[in-house]
Amino acid sequence: MQFVLVVDDKEENRYYLQALLTGYGYQVAVARHGAEALTLARQTLPDMVVSDLLMPVMDGYTLLRHWKADPQLQHVPFIVYTATYTQAEDEELALKLGADAFILKPAEPEDFVASIREVADRVRPRQPGPLEGGTVEDGSDEELLKHYSETLIRKLEEKSMQLEDVNATLAASEERFRLLAQATNDAVWDWDVTQDRRWWGAGFSNLFGYREGTVATSRSSWAELIHPDDRVEVLAKFRQTLASEDDWYAEYRFRRADGSWAHVEDRGHLVRNQHGTPVRMVGGISDVSSRKLLEERLHNAQRMEAVGQLTGGIAHDFNNLLTVVLGNAECLVEMLEDQPDAQSFAQMITDAAERGADLTRRLLTFARKQSLTPAPTDINRLINGLQPMLQRVLNRHIRFEYIPQPGLPPTMIDVAQMENALLNLCVNARDAMPDGGVLKIETSSRHLDKAENLGDVSLAAGDYLLVSVSDTGAGIAAEYRDKVFEPFFTTKPEGKGSGLGLAMVYGFVRQSGGYIAVESSPGEGARFDLYLPVVEAADHSSESPRADQGIALGSERVLLVEDEPQVRELARVSLESLGYQVTVAESGEQALARLDAAQDGDARIDLLFTDVQMSGMNGPELAARALVRQPGLPVLYTSGFTGSGERGPLPHTDFPVLGKPYRRAELAEAVAQVFGRSAQ
Repeated sequence: MQFVLVVDDKEENRYYLQALLTGYGYQVAVARHGAEALTLARQTLPDMVVSDLLMPVMDGYTLLRHWKADPQLQHVPFIVYTATYTQAEDEELALKLGADAFILKPAEPEDFVASIREVADRVRPRQPGPLEGGTVEDGSDEELLKHYSETLIRKLEEKSMQLEDVNATLAASEERFRLLAQATNDAVWDWDVTQDRRWWGAGFSNLFGYREGTVATSRSSWAELIHPDDRVEVLAKFRQTLASEDDWYAEYRFRRADGSWAHVEDRGHLVRNQHGTPVRMVGGISDVSSRKLLEERLHNAQRMEAVGQLTGGIAHDFNNLLTVVLGNAECLVEMLEDQPDAQSFAQMITDAAERGADLTRRLLTFARKQSLTPAPTDINRLINGLQPMLQRVLNRHIRFEYIPQPGLPPTMIDVAQMENALLNLCVNARDAMPDGGVLKIETSSRHLDKAENLGDVSLAAGDYLLVSVSDTGAGIAAEYRDKVFEPFFTTKPEGKGSGLGLAMVYGFVRQSGGYIAVESSPGEGARFDLYLPVVEAADHSSESPRADQGIALGSERVLLVEDEPQVRELARVSLESLGYQVTVAESGEQALARLDAAQDGDARIDLLFTDVQMSGMNGPELAARALVRQPGLPVLYTSGFTGSGERGPLPHTDFPVLGKPYRRAELAEAVAQVFGRSAQ
């Protein structure tokens, strides 16, 4: 078995030749350059050497000269195998120096093996020649050295030109990369895995506010800027990427220079060497905070809409039940006047029913489905009238300040709902200042030249009233600010709040065509700004509803239409107890028949009192058909839920609505007002 020494600086070339020759029955040793080859050959004499020319430490030409000058090695065949020195003069120099063959890379495996076999058969041990044993004449040696030097210079010039071309290409590539990094909105990065150095493009400073080269220049410094709640998961995913063939992708929160957190998407591509070891990763970070905020607002809007739909779905039936409970409880209270102990139990039923009705109203207000009765309102006059009540709900350690702007135009709002909204905001402010502080209400005007986006709402251009309620309390943490208007959300201890107060305020303001915004920081108090639409100055006198002074009675004929039997019976009894003559119907179709019959019998109906939501023909449809039969017929609606988000009366009507559940006194007042009377 012949022993071949392979000399090449490239590992893949050495591996290939070793595998090839071993497969053909040769024993193979390898060396990385000429100096290493001489050492190995002098330790174990090979039968043949196959050497590259362009190598570090000692090139192939120098190895060949030393090889042929060494008495021990000079008779061993020397084959040049090169991909760099490919010209005729290169081959000529190698042969003059004593090479036995000159083969160009890459050669076909069979051709290459055939060539070295031919050299082995052709070359026989011989006496030292002119280049052997150091007996070369000076002139011949000088000529070869000159030839060798010229060859090296020519190759250096070629390599220099190639290097210039490579540098120019690299510079152009770097310029393109720089321009791309500047043009994109992302923070482009390049991580040297082996050295743990990370380079950031200009977008990093633009997105996050850090000065170039100050932070995140290594894996650990980058990790420190990841939100603590996200860090473990992100780093685990990063390690998984390094160990897999997948590209890098993660979403997490990243700290800006000002301390705020950006929601980011981080993408990268991993580069590996020929052994599969990660050596480099390039990618970019996108700031998706705006998109995340929009997604969160959409999610909140969908969640609120879902609650609104659920509320509307149950409100009608629930208020029907409460109407029966409240009406019968009132009757019991009156019947048990001579039994105080039993009467107190009936009163508790009444109070519980009223709390249930209030809860339903709050939910409907939040869902913007509560029927409102807006009117042009002087906001300063309303708040002035509300001050005594506000003073009563505040403790003595809280200073109340009211700063109105004089001459404000009226706003179209439901007075009672506005009072409830202000009361809710003031109670929340009081609870936020248990040790005292300042509660301030300010009014002012605001003009928008163009539509303005406030949170998830776009306010149309125009004039608005601004009512601001601020306190010096504990403030609201950042993670809670986007949740304060959600139904049932509260930071108060269990049993101290329903979580519906601010949801009700939000729903009322939005249903009124306005918007409510909150500004707050922990320890710096909170400020709620209510934007309310302005209306033309006309008759905008508004007063709080007066307290009932008595029960209004009557004697007119009332056509009562209600599909819920218990509610229908309660309403009939209540109306008859008020002196009215009542005809009942359980559907719209039956009501029209009753109306026709009354007209035929010369007993005309004086009032149509109908539920809004009924199976089959609903209240507005019934009213429209009844008015065809009896023009000018007064109509009074009643409903636990109209199903409409509109303000004011039901669509296409001017008829009043009595909300369920209602007390007997409220029923009496509503019917009397239709006839132009009031409580006695």
